[in-house]
Amino acid sequence: MDMQALREFRKNIDFMEIMFRMSCASTRLAFGAGLQQLPALNEGSNIDPDIEEGRYRLRAAIASQIKEFEKLLELVGE
Repeated sequence: MDMQALREFRKNIDFMEIMFRMSCASTRLAFGAGLQQLPALNEGSNIDPDIEEGRYRLRAAIASQIKEFEKLLELVGE
């Protein structure tokens, strides 16, 4: 591979890394915002147990995804 092609290849890798980091960060922020909105849905005293179970599972899934995106961002940052 000649030097010009190698430089272009590195630029493309750098660009993909930046786009990946931005995507992970924005998704993590979106999940975090969604997680913050869930407690606001608890208005009223008659909460259906199935709905509350669904919210609990959704909170757990969002928290898990946030952790995964943080791990991915750490890997890219190394």
